[in-house]
Formats: sequence, C-alpha cells, structure tokens
Amino acid sequence: MRTRHQSGWVEERGSRVRKWYGHYFTYEVNEQGKETRRHRGIYLGEKAKLRKWAAEDKLRKIIDSAQKKQPAGNALTLEWFTRERFLPMRSPQWAPSTRETNLYNLEHHILPKLGSTPLPEVEKFHCQVFLNDLAEKGFSFTVVDHCRTMLKAILEEALDADLIGKNPARKLVNPETKESEKHVLPKAQARLLLDSLSFRDRLMAMIAAFCAMRPGEIFGLRWSSWRGDHFHIEGTAWRGVLRPGKAKTKGSKAPVTIPNLLLPVLEMWRQQNQNATPDELLFPSEKGTPMRPENWLRRRVKPIARTAGISTPINFQVLRRTFATNAQGFGNPKDVQAHLRHSDIGTTLNEYTQVIPESVRKLVNAVADDVMTSKTTQMGTPVTKTIQ
Repeated sequence: MRTRHQSGWVEERGSRVRKWYGHYFTYEVNEQGKETRRHRGIYLGEKAKLRKWAAEDKLRKIIDSAQKKQPAGNALTLEWFTRERFLPMRSPQWAPSTRETNLYNLEHHILPKLGSTPLPEVEKFHCQVFLNDLAEKGFSFTVVDHCRTMLKAILEEALDADLIGKNPARKLVNPETKESEKHVLPKAQARLLLDSLSFRDRLMAMIAAFCAMRPGEIFGLRWSSWRGDHFHIEGTAWRGVLRPGKAKTKGSKAPVTIPNLLLPVLEMWRQQNQNATPDELLFPSEKGTPMRPENWLRRRVKPIARTAGISTPINFQVLRRTFATNAQGFGNPKDVQAHLRHSDIGTTLNEYTQVIPESVRKLVNAVADDVMTSKTTQMGTPVTKTIQ
C-alpha cells in the first residue's frame, strides 16, 4: 500500500443517535501491478461522547496505522491483520478485564492455530474445526464461545476493509462442551463459614452472599455508596485500581438491596470508621487502595473454610449462585434477576439458579395431591434463619 499524506474527513450520521463516521483512502497494487485507490469508512463514536476534533484525531491515528506497509499475497495473514489492524482499532474500547481475556484467547488459542493462514484462505471449515478441537480438549463453553466471538469480530473487520469477500466465521456453531460443575454452598456450610470469619471479613462475605454483588463492585464500594437500605454502584475496582463510574453493564448500576439483618452490622462498621470520608473505600487495603479479590479470598477466607472442613469451593461466583439458588423458594425469577442485575433472565436461570431437589419434590407432590384428591395443598413458607 502506498503511503500518501492525508487527514481524511469526518461526517455526522444518524437520526436518533448522532454518530461520527470517518473516511479515508488506501492505495494498493493489484495483481497486475496497477495501483488502485479504495475508499474506507469507519465508525468513530457517538457525537454525545466524542467532540469533532477528538473524532478527527482518532481518524488520523487510524490512517497512520493503516498506512503502515500492508503485505500482499500469502504474507497477509490472519495474525498480521489481527496485530496491525484489528487490535489497534478495537482494543482501546475494551475494559481492562475484557482486554486481558481477549488477548489471552488470541495468544493461546486463535493465533497459534490459525494465525499463519493467509487471510483470503481462512474458510468456515478451518474455523469450525478449530472450535471443535477446543471442545475436544476439554475447554469450557465460555472459552469456546469467546474464541468464536473474537474470530467473527476479526474477520468482520477484514470484510469491512475489503480484504475478504465474506466472513467465514459468521455462522459458526458452538460445539458441545464439557459441563463445568456449578457449585452451590449448602446453607449449613454458609452459616459455618460466616460464623468463623472475623467481623470485617464476615461483613464482606455477607454482602457477597446476600447482596449478590460482584467482587469489583464490593471492593469499589465507598461510604457514599451506602444509601440507607441499598448500595448505589458508583464505580468498580479491578486489580487494585478504582474505576469511578465504571460497571459491567448499564443494568449493573441499579440499586442493590441490603437485607435488614445486614444494616446493624454496617452501622457497627461505620462506628469503627467514624473518621472515614464519603469518598473513602468501605473496605480499603492497608495502603488505602482497593483490595484484590483473589488476595482476600486466598488470605482471609479459604484458610478459614479449610479449617472448618468446608468442602465446597469458595469464590464470589459461588456466593452469587448460592443466593440465586436459595431464592427459588422466596421470590419469582424476575425478582432474582433484578437483584443480581442480569440483563438477560436466561443468565439468571441457566447459569446461576441450580435446581433444588426439595423444591421440585414439593412441587410434584402438590400437583399430584391436587389432581388425585381435588384438595388444594398449601405449600409451606420457608423460614429464614438469621446468620449472626
């Protein structure tokens, strides 16, 4: 591709949501040795979030990247396009945790297997066999699906750049994968764990178990996040760094209900931290920075669990799943979805809520009794036990 000085141009599009689109040209030599000029268009961002000068600056960086020498023929591989085109354009939009996951899957799965393949020669067959191999090696559905999504996104960018005629990953199918065990903490073990923890650690574990909050949300809580009977997500923490205003999804910023049994404990913790300002963290590290969830679990929780003889693996997802499972006897699925702040109720039901045999047995017996005796059976209301 020939390098020529150009700044491109930016235009405004959209009727309901105004967006910035950038335009520029690339100059390439075809198989006959003749130079051809191609127009490129690219979405730059929403007008409400990006000023025009910032959109123009973003376009110039894209042009600078695009004007790096583009190889021809078999040298234009999937790996070259991924590193020189896809990642410079897309990775700045990823959250840190997303970037870490995506780069890991690229470096350890996608590029070692498909990276050396010339871009025009990547076929649906190669992509599907790649996913099938991952499943056969025992990788989880999450890993396989992430790789499928990433591969589709890379090839979609190549299609937009007119480097391939169609996206061969557009209709890939996830193969059957090994079902990972979704652990749930039994109530007796939950009570034993909470009773065994120190005061602060017990409070943090209760917030994880009963408020069903994600680790980044818990360690990102500030005193100003506590709004009486609920928490307001003002930001999250990731790898010991506070990220104000950030959340996993827009729905994640919904108020988080605090159960009544937790309010006196929070009041006691506030009394122990009377001098803390509203902007300070609820559970800071010794340095005043957000704690790292994996360190807290490894140092403060898992040793206690082992000593207490708790066999169920303890992590934040297990605590969230335990809440969702126990909630089956107390509320409807929409209530559980609202508390977990899932955008899709399917995630609540399929990934977090595990079947409780006792509740199924009650249901079946109630239906059978109703049919066979013509008498309405009133199902008993579960009694909650406060964990002190």
